[in-house]
Amino acid sequence: MKKLQLYAVKEFIPPFILSIGVFTFVMLLDKLLDLLEMIVSKGIPMRTVGEIFILLLPSMVAVVIPMGVLAGVLIAVGRLSSDLEITAMKASGASIFNLTLPLITVAVILAGVLVYFNNNILPDANHMARNLLLDVGTMRPTARIIPGMFVDDIENYRILVGEKDDLTGELRHIVIHENIPGRPRRTITALYGTMEPVSANRLRLVLHNGQMHELSDDSAYRALDYETYTVEVTRSAELVRRDRDSRGDREMSSRQMRALVDSLKTVISSMEDSLTFMALEPISTLQGVTIEGRSGALFPPADSLTARSRFNQARNFITTRAAEIRMMNDLVSASLRNINRFSVEIHKKYSIPFACIVFIMLGVPLALSTRNSSAGLALGMSLILILVYYLFLISGEQLADRGIISPFLAMWAPNILLGGLGVFLTVRSLYEGHPVPLPDVRAIITRIGQRRMRKLIERSRKR
Repeated sequence: MKKLQLYAVKEFIPPFILSIGVFTFVMLLDKLLDLLEMIVSKGIPMRTVGEIFILLLPSMVAVVIPMGVLAGVLIAVGRLSSDLEITAMKASGASIFNLTLPLITVAVILAGVLVYFNNNILPDANHMARNLLLDVGTMRPTARIIPGMFVDDIENYRILVGEKDDLTGELRHIVIHENIPGRPRRTITALYGTMEPVSANRLRLVLHNGQMHELSDDSAYRALDYETYTVEVTRSAELVRRDRDSRGDREMSSRQMRALVDSLKTVISSMEDSLTFMALEPISTLQGVTIEGRSGALFPPADSLTARSRFNQARNFITTRAAEIRMMNDLVSASLRNINRFSVEIHKKYSIPFACIVFIMLGVPLALSTRNSSAGLALGMSLILILVYYLFLISGEQLADRGIISPFLAMWAPNILLGGLGVFLTVRSLYEGHPVPLPDVRAIITRIGQRRMRKLIERSRKR
């Protein structure tokens, strides 16, 4: 029995590695185009682009490994089934569990490695990749000018463009916020302009048909129309690396995000207490009730103002307090959304590795239903199942971010549903040879070919 289990693992490893290579290559195609654009159009050194490429690889590992597990088990067990080795195994008294157990053991090991990887290696790799991309933007400002997004990595400037042509260097619908020390702050707009490299460390933006809005330190405002205006942007000739402390949700481990969620919950509790106090304070003051040791002279004595003045003062106070309450309530809602977002990422770091186990439980009975060992069929089936899995995952993430469902349910529902289906099909495979009546693709293609051949023969006879 031990030899049988080792044989199952041995058959699983080669297609697993092959599937990882195929899926990684497919996912890298989009990234490779962006990296080639950095080299060709934006002049980023190849060594720096290679470093970016290496730092982007870990973000794919967490996704590719579960995909490779599913494709690998479909190919391996499908081959065993088509070669009647599964039939021989059952005839010798071995159960399907003897085949599934070693594969589940491998999946558990992979899931444990992925959990460690997601919490200790992936966050730092994402953080380093983000820092390097920001540093590249400082080294080559044009590399960070993205249509529709403000670029604030260029010293003393924030730049927004509506359209950009990398080949000609032409920009359209330009907005530039200039904040040079010792000079008035300016907002420069232009209908179109061009990027012209001046030297190794200088870039010139030539703007046409725009306006310049200037605000001096003494709050004096000036506006000026122009036909042509030039902005000189200094850039670093060499890559200057900076370590930034701020991290996004995908740049933190689950422990860091849990600490952040706890702090946000404390802040929300404090803001809710403040909301209660802000809502009750005016009423309590009018009733002469002291709140938390405050006598609360919010309103002057009744005999110190006229009725009209007292009414206006009370109305203004209530309007201001209502605006403060709405602002505080918006802060509470924003904090709750952040809690949901971080909670989703925490569960995702564990649910995706657990998918390795789910895909083994689902893949074995599905592979037993295939009647041939075609790797193409196995990869196609795995792509469909993976698409369904990640469709559930992405939809659940969107619903959880909006607070419609809990983050736990959003991230674990695909594993629960597909895992339950896998258990059902595995139990069914104990009593039936093919738990799912999948069609034989080769037989279908053969029958279609034979029908076409008969039609051709009949037509030739009629002629």
